[in-house]
Amino acid sequence: MPYTPPNIHTERLLLRAITKADAPAIFEYARNPNVSHYTLWEPHLSLADSEKMISEYVLPSYSRGEPEPFGIERLSAPGKMVGTVGCFWVSKANECMELAYAISEDYWGQGLVAEAASAVLDYVFSELPVNRIQCRCKIENAPSLKVIKKLGFKEEGILRAEIKHRDRFWDMVYTSLLKSEWSNHQDKPTTRKQSEIR
Repeated sequence: MPYTPPNIHTERLLLRAITKADAPAIFEYARNPNVSHYTLWEPHLSLADSEKMISEYVLPSYSRGEPEPFGIERLSAPGKMVGTVGCFWVSKANECMELAYAISEDYWGQGLVAEAASAVLDYVFSELPVNRIQCRCKIENAPSLKVIKKLGFKEEGILRAEIKHRDRFWDMVYTSLLKSEWSNHQDKPTTRKQSEIR
C-alpha cells in the first residue's frame, strides 16, 4: 500500500498528512518573507506556488515513503495547517535522515516547533530503520539552533560558505542526534497517540 504519514497527536497539536486542500493555509504563512528568511525556499508569491509545493514536493515525498512533511495543526483550531515538520532520507544505507520544519510567524516563541519535532523524532526512531538524524541551519538562525539543541541535537561543526543562496554565501551549522541519545533524552514525549490514515 502507498505510504501515508500517520496522524500523531501531542498535547497541543495534530501532525498529519498534507493534502491538496491545504494549499490556501500553506500560502497564508509561506508568503511571509520572515518565515522563509533563513530557509532554502523562497516566499510563495501566489496560491499556485503552494499548490506546486504539494504536487512537486509533498506527494512525491510520500510516494518515496518519507515522513516529510507532516502538516502541523493546532488542536484548538482544527482543520488549518500552521506549519510543517518532517524527516527525509539523507542515506538509507547509513540509516541517516534530516529534520526540517517551518511554522507561521503567528506561533513563533510558543514551543510548537519543539513539540511537533519531538513527536516526529519519536515516531521516526521507533518506526523506521534510522540511527542518525541530522539538522542544519544557517549560522545566523539563532532561534532555530536553540530549538535544535533543546531537542538534544549535538553541534558537529560549521561548514563555512557551504551554500550560495540569494546572492551570498552562508555558513551552515550541522547538528545530529543518535537513536541511543534520543532514548535517554529527557524532553522526548512520554506518550503519543497515532492513528493510521486509511
